[in-house]
Amino acid sequence: MKKYLSDRSQKLIELLLTDPKIAEAVFMEVENREAYKILDINEDGTLTLGKRSVRWWNRVFNMEKTISFKDFAFSVLRALVGMADNVNKNDILKGLSQELIAKAVLENKFDFVVDRLFDVARFATLNGTLNTVATPANGGDMPEAQSAVVGVSLQNKGFIPVRDSLGNVLLNLRVKVDGYTLDRIL
Repeated sequence: MKKYLSDRSQKLIELLLTDPKIAEAVFMEVENREAYKILDINEDGTLTLGKRSVRWWNRVFNMEKTISFKDFAFSVLRALVGMADNVNKNDILKGLSQELIAKAVLENKFDFVVDRLFDVARFATLNGTLNTVATPANGGDMPEAQSAVVGVSLQNKGFIPVRDSLGNVLLNLRVKVDGYTLDRIL
């Protein structure tokens, strides 16, 4: 069994499945899901449900159901789109589905996919059990930004590219120098 998921990602999947809407979407295809007593999140990304609490007993007597990582990821995507407000629905559907296809299906970067799903569940959904209190989607205010001095090397004629998670340029920020100070670096 090849390891595609880190221990951290396995825990994040457990946390995602605590949300009833996400769990409903993931286990929708499972008949008599109340009969399954255990859930294993495997290192290869599959989810294995067992009807008995003894794992080997489930394997011997064929009392387990396995859900592939890709089915899990797209089921969570479906649930997240349903939990988003109308403003975010199209953005989540378009952006996250492209990332799932690129990272999960083509590149097998399952840790990246789990992180993105968890981020969307936490920051872009309404009335989810995982979303943070201070998110704009939840009606909260973001904490005050702290000021900091940032060093920028302007190699693109005064423009800084802002990239999405796939590396595509979303927009270019134009930078204008308002003043400068010279600090000696030791």
